[in-house]
Amino acid sequence: MKTIKINFLILTILLFAGIARAQEYKIPVQNTRENKLILKSFSGDLPIEGYSGNEVIITTNSLDLTPPERAKGLKPVYPGGTDNTGIGLDVEKNGSQVVVSCLLPFTKDGKYRMKVPDNLALELHSGCENSNNITITNMKNEIEIQNCADIRLDNVTGPLVLSTISGDIDIMCKNIAAGTPFSINSVSGDIDISLSESAAVDLEMGTVSGAFYSDFDITQSKNDLKRVGGSQLKYTLNGGGSKFRVVTVSGNIYLRKGK
Repeated sequence: MKTIKINFLILTILLFAGIARAQEYKIPVQNTRENKLILKSFSGDLPIEGYSGNEVIITTNSLDLTPPERAKGLKPVYPGGTDNTGIGLDVEKNGSQVVVSCLLPFTKDGKYRMKVPDNLALELHSGCENSNNITITNMKNEIEIQNCADIRLDNVTGPLVLSTISGDIDIMCKNIAAGTPFSINSVSGDIDISLSESAAVDLEMGTVSGAFYSDFDITQSKNDLKRVGGSQLKYTLNGGGSKFRVVTVSGNIYLRKGK
């Protein structure tokens, strides 16, 4: 019994130590479609969740920016800007735009998480050295991503302009804004898209070394995810409307009926 109590005490101490390390930074913004959040040079996994509030909330619970003893009396100097947040980020507000740049070296993952007002437009840029896997949920405005790793979007409306060099792209669109354009590109990776069965889109899909698979009635087949031959395919769903261009060089394209 004594051993159990000691183990429980150690676990409690570790839990509270983890909570104590959690750090948070908030950026006040108006939750309107005219505002844009631009994110640059983040490394590792970056989960972003849309919500109905009026602050960009950035959290990290594993970041230690304590300078070494030899740096006593000195301040950190970053090539990408100035840490004005205390968590390794440079934040600049310019009119309707907020730019957040990660100042950490690409070898260090700050394990950031974000809650973002859901009407903001999002723009993200990460180089291949960052290995930045991006996950975005519940956003209602334009999303533009230039990346080299995986991109996963869930419950987004578009427009979408997505490109990655070496990663998969997974998208679940429950409601597509009428008439909005979509451009989705991967050099080396699969693209998997779920659309509402009633989505009105003009599809233009292309792959060099892969194939198309869909459970939409593109080939007059009722088989699940039937393969469609050829390197290019154009098709109109439900009378068309939104332009949906999807291209991958070395990968398959999966087009699914959303749940």
